[in-house]
Amino acid sequence: MNTLLSEEQRDALQELMNISMGQAANALARLISAKITLSIPKISAVTPHKFLAMLTKRTVWYTRQSFLGAIKGEVVAILSKDGCDAIALLMDYDLPLTQDTLNELLLELANILAGACLAGFAEQLSLKAKLSMPTIFMPAALRVEQYRWASTLIMEVEFKVEASHFDSKIVICLEEASVQTLLATLQQLLE
Repeated sequence: MNTLLSEEQRDALQELMNISMGQAANALARLISAKITLSIPKISAVTPHKFLAMLTKRTVWYTRQSFLGAIKGEVVAILSKDGCDAIALLMDYDLPLTQDTLNELLLELANILAGACLAGFAEQLSLKAKLSMPTIFMPAALRVEQYRWASTLIMEVEFKVEASHFDSKIVICLEEASVQTLLATLQQLLE
């Protein structure tokens, strides 16, 4: 990536992510009436090889949602298999989950978290971004050559539901042109 974040930009971006991820956690907490804890946002620039290497766990499900607007990219939700039944019960799903209801649950969770994260993030920066509907994502089926960005700014945070062993991670991936837009907007906020 041509431009690296300065320490000041990284701190500002982490604070913006903290606020938007907090909004997402609050939205899910209200829905399931359970306490949610968040990790500190992690920000890094990665190559396609590193990005796909992040997505190799067998104990999780993945969803992805693209977004367009002043900033473009994808939101990948990484949802744990542990505690999924407990979350399903909290969200009024009947057990045992069929494959269809499991997919519905995963897509609903991803949409709640990703939607609130991206909306809060874009709103704070006064940037418009429209999120598509989530789809189930099988990263093992994706080859590096199919990944469309040479490098990506990754912003990630982990959500843990205290009433179960369920946790998830939301990863916002920005394409390089959007990173430049983000940096310019951050710089204006810092001046």
